[in-house]
Amino acid sequence: MRLFKIFMGLSLLLICVVINAQQQDDSVIVVQKQYPGHHTISGIVREAASGKTLEGIKVTYKDYSAAITDSTGAFTLKVPSLNVSVLLEGEGYQTKQVSLKGGNRIEIALYEDTYTSFYDVANLPSGTIAKSQSPFAVTSLQTNGNWGMTTETPSSYLQGKVAGLNAIRRSGTPGIGATMFLRGINSLYATNQPLIIVDGIIFDNANYGSLIAGSYTDPLSTIDPKDIDNITVIKDGSSIYGTKGANGVIIITTARAKELGTKIDFAIYGGINFKPAEYPVMDAGEHRIYLSEILKSKGLTDAQIQALPYMNDDKANPDYYRYHNNTDWQDQVYQQSSAKNIYLKVTGGDNIAKYALSLGYMKNGGVTKGTGLTRSNMRFNGDLNLNRKLTATTNLSFTFNDQDLRDQGTAFKTNPVFLALVKSPLLRVKEVSEAGIESPVFAGRDTFNITNPVVITDNASGSSRNYRFFGSIGFDYQLVKSLSIETTVGVIYDKTRESFFIPSKGVTPDTLSNDIVSSRSGSMVKSFFSLYNDTRIAYNKRFHNIHELSARVGIRYLRSKAEQDFGLGYNSPIDQLVSVQFGSNALRQVGGSIGEASWLNTYLNADYSCSDKYFLSFNMAMDGSSRFGKEIPGALDISGNKFAVLPSIAAAWLISSEKILKGKRIDLLKIRASYGLAGNDDIGNYTARQTYISQNLLGVQGLVRSGFGNNQLQWEKTIKLNAGLDVSILNERINLAFDVYRDKTDKMLVYEAAPPASGADFTLTNSGAMTTKGIEASVNGRIINKVFKWDVGFNIARAASKIDRLPVERVLTSFSGATYITRVGAVPNLFYGYKTNGVFVSDNAAAQENLSLRKPDGSLVGFKGGDIRFVDINNDHVIDENDRQVIGNPNPDFFGAITTKLTYKQFSLEALLTFTEGNDSYNYTRNQLEGELNYYNQTTAIINRWKTNGDATNIPKATWGDPMGNSRFSDRWIEDGSYLRLRTVTLSYNIPIRKSIFQYAGVYVTGNNLFTLTRYKGFDPEFSASESIFGQGIDNTLEPQVRSVQVGLRIGL
Repeated sequence: MRLFKIFMGLSLLLICVVINAQQQDDSVIVVQKQYPGHHTISGIVREAASGKTLEGIKVTYKDYSAAITDSTGAFTLKVPSLNVSVLLEGEGYQTKQVSLKGGNRIEIALYEDTYTSFYDVANLPSGTIAKSQSPFAVTSLQTNGNWGMTTETPSSYLQGKVAGLNAIRRSGTPGIGATMFLRGINSLYATNQPLIIVDGIIFDNANYGSLIAGSYTDPLSTIDPKDIDNITVIKDGSSIYGTKGANGVIIITTARAKELGTKIDFAIYGGINFKPAEYPVMDAGEHRIYLSEILKSKGLTDAQIQALPYMNDDKANPDYYRYHNNTDWQDQVYQQSSAKNIYLKVTGGDNIAKYALSLGYMKNGGVTKGTGLTRSNMRFNGDLNLNRKLTATTNLSFTFNDQDLRDQGTAFKTNPVFLALVKSPLLRVKEVSEAGIESPVFAGRDTFNITNPVVITDNASGSSRNYRFFGSIGFDYQLVKSLSIETTVGVIYDKTRESFFIPSKGVTPDTLSNDIVSSRSGSMVKSFFSLYNDTRIAYNKRFHNIHELSARVGIRYLRSKAEQDFGLGYNSPIDQLVSVQFGSNALRQVGGSIGEASWLNTYLNADYSCSDKYFLSFNMAMDGSSRFGKEIPGALDISGNKFAVLPSIAAAWLISSEKILKGKRIDLLKIRASYGLAGNDDIGNYTARQTYISQNLLGVQGLVRSGFGNNQLQWEKTIKLNAGLDVSILNERINLAFDVYRDKTDKMLVYEAAPPASGADFTLTNSGAMTTKGIEASVNGRIINKVFKWDVGFNIARAASKIDRLPVERVLTSFSGATYITRVGAVPNLFYGYKTNGVFVSDNAAAQENLSLRKPDGSLVGFKGGDIRFVDINNDHVIDENDRQVIGNPNPDFFGAITTKLTYKQFSLEALLTFTEGNDSYNYTRNQLEGELNYYNQTTAIINRWKTNGDATNIPKATWGDPMGNSRFSDRWIEDGSYLRLRTVTLSYNIPIRKSIFQYAGVYVTGNNLFTLTRYKGFDPEFSASESIFGQGIDNTLEPQVRSVQVGLRIGL
């Protein structure tokens, strides 16, 4: 609280100093006026590319005066001072703020409205503002004109578009979206995802789990990117959202009617998703040789091996045709699928009411057989002028997503992508007679006890049907000229029904705690409801036509409820009975969960500007939440409830508006800085409370503890410091933004050992701290600006985190066979395992090294020729867990994107390339395919494995069960995950038409993921197995991303 009081005092002092200085400046300006009322300026407006004058451009200064350019591009305008900025806007051209710099004549060049500049509009919580006048680090994307995009979700669309936003596509599953990290990570166990705001409403974007392994229902997939008009990403000015703003804010604004006349937009595209490139696994002959070595290491004699059905080459053997094949299982599982999308939008209205109605339909097949996504969506946005003082807005949308899914990730018995890699090519897809005649029935699981992957794609089922309704209504009442009251009420209702069925025929049985089961079925219903209200009083006043102050004070309230209920069934009598009810009564499982939370946010926002070149913003939020504990030390207490107080301040100086830079080739030069506190309330709905669950013991029902509550649990607190520079030169031909920042998280969530008497192992506390520092830069420019235009853009960012405080020396976290280490003074979530130094070429070489493995019983066994030479860190000649060390970092050293666009008359060609550098990946898939410890098919790399003394190779010997741990988690499986990807490339042609019924028409062809440059050996270097940081950089056999091509048409009426 002392720090807060000092900060508030300094903030108020700074405000007073700035206002006093500007009042003195005003007096100077008044003296310089030649006329007591106003000044008259004149100018000419031209097109930036051709230099021709532009007619019909609107030139305004606030609500003081307005003018329209004539046929020669000329205008005259009255302004109160020659030290202000005027606004230019016209259909098809950028909106631009131009400083007069003390002169009374200006000449302005305007680019087309698709050109990226600092004059783009950003939608901030306080209202709409040009980026050139914002003191915050913001990126604004105008998306409504980019209908050539074929991304399915806003998170995928954002990939490569924003400096500092690392959006990682989760997998190749249609509609799965991307995991987003804005400026790195700020927490170990709370969310690191940015807050999403859609049309002024907090949009729930949480993952509530799934019955289908590796599946993820992305709430953002319910938003059609073609419905979006603007996306504004706020990186530092998020304190106004209090304990929900620590990870930045993404504000999505959907399209509204801008004109009174009726407009109809229609778009359609279709395309192909190509099969992914196949993993280089062994063919049948190579696998037979490998199997013989594995079986020998298991103790079988040559005679016993030759007697096995898959080794017996006698055609009289009844199993000959079953085991003597060369099946390409990947070809059986993958498919070339189609994609199509239809979209219609109608906008219009009159002076009283305007509307925007859109309808969309999308069907996108997955590259794994049996998978795909179908989406139907509707949106209606309306604006209504009820009278001169009262206006109303409404936003309504409904989306239905129907997904066909299959297990992914480490579900090794039912993941068809994984099974297609490990299934022996010796086997057939379908049953075969002794005479070699194939039947229509799929083959069962084999003698190796590995599931038939085609049974999973063709006979199993998995579906997720998601409905989301989003609705809001808002009113704005003008009390007096400078004062208004605004309120918005929003509702989100989301319901998801999931079901799956795994047949018994052809599938490896599963093991429960009390039985072995064959067929499995499941059903889950998840629902989410939120009610949101934002009510505020807004004040806006201009003083002496130079000073402008806008302030808002308001209250936000959010109440949410999430519930899920599921049932699991096992051992259905026949595979045609697929519902949970047909499973064994004794094995049936039911369960569920419910969670409710309330959040109250009281906020103050004040923005001040002087002469459109000095800007100051102050924000403060006071948050209360049902999640907070009741005994938080030092927190603000109101009626027994604890509140977080989170202020921030930001300032900017538009140096290019100063007279000293008049006539220079600098179009815009702005420095800005911000300092603020933001919070993260993702601490669990009931973690601060003592909770109980019902349990039956010997027929008696009772309550037992389900967790150990911490009544002092509070929000994580992040101190955000940012300094930035914006530069535009050469008539906006080059635009550069550069930022440096530091985010310091205190009261970070960590797990500590719980008191012995509690009955719990761990409890969640606020005992950690972390600092993240970073830099980011973006530059875009027009290299050629004539009839032929060439635009180039580039952004790059680096974010580095360090743990400042933990309650223990280190934290080890396991995920999909990997181990992460987090410790004080180091980067969090580093890969922690064994380092290797090749393979022992002989038994003598191993004996000279004198390394041993400690067995579970404590005895030692020495390494031999063909074993991996592990690095003995502590030189005790024993390889054990004490020899583990950091072997990789899943966090990139830097990441970014390159964009380019070529335009000639009606043709345009644009491309987006994204890249990461320095991130390590754990290839779990390769670990399974080169572990050489079981019957799994392996990659062709192990053909060069060690076989006898003297062999020099980096591939160890094949040994059943891997008794020496050669396949353990080590740097053998850590690979460079860096890549450069051509994410999208679009060639479009605007058809020249005479404007009658048709306003415009265009065709385009788009390619996605056409090539990727990488040293990574897996399917794809980009994946995200979890939203948690303890899951990044792990390739656990998710559905690979696909190459696709779409052809589309857009028509405007």
